[in-house]
Amino acid sequence: MEDLQRINVKFYLQDPNSLSGDAAFRVFNTWITESSEEVLVDVADYNHVGHGPITLLIGYEANYSLDSDEGELGLLYARKQPQEGDLSSRLVGVLTAALSACRRLETAPELEHSVSFLGTRLKITANDRLYAPNTEEGESALRATLDPILDRLFAGGQYAVERDETDGERLNLHVRSKGDFTPEMLLTNLAA
Repeated sequence: MEDLQRINVKFYLQDPNSLSGDAAFRVFNTWITESSEEVLVDVADYNHVGHGPITLLIGYEANYSLDSDEGELGLLYARKQPQEGDLSSRLVGVLTAALSACRRLETAPELEHSVSFLGTRLKITANDRLYAPNTEEGESALRATLDPILDRLFAGGQYAVERDETDGERLNLHVRSKGDFTPEMLLTNLAA
C-alpha cells in the first residue's frame, strides 16, 4: 500500500444544478492560463457520455473533472504522477488539491458564487489494483494511513467509511461525516 500513487478524490456538489458542463468548461479553460503551480493542458467536453466525466481538465500531474459517476455530480481530482513523501503525505496532498479546486469553483466570479460543495461527503479511490486491491485487507491497509487524516480533516468529529465491494471495482471508500463542514473548513483542518 505504501507504493500507492494514483489516488482519486471526489467531493459532491450541494446542488447538482449549480454547475453545468458548459460553465465548468469555461472556468476550467481559465485555469490553464492562470495556473503557475501545475501544468494544465486542455479541456474536453464529455457531456455526450453517460456516467463519468462531463467536463475534463487535463493536466500533467492530475486531471480535474465535473464528474457524474454513480449519478451524482461532483468535482473529481485524479492524481496521475507520483508525489514526494510517504502515503500519508500523498493522501493529504490529494485531499488538499481537491479541496482547493472546490474552493476555486466556489469563489469563481464567473459562477457568481452559486456553486458550493458538501464538506461532509467524499469518495476516495485507490486507482491502482496492484497496490490497493478491493478487499478487506486492502481497505484495512489504506485505512491504517487514512483514518488519522480523516480524524484531522473532520476535527475529531464522527465519520463513517464504507467500501464499495462490487466485483471488478477499484478500492473505493465512501466517507460521510456528521457535522456541518465546508471545503474551506476542511482545508483549515488539514493545514492544522
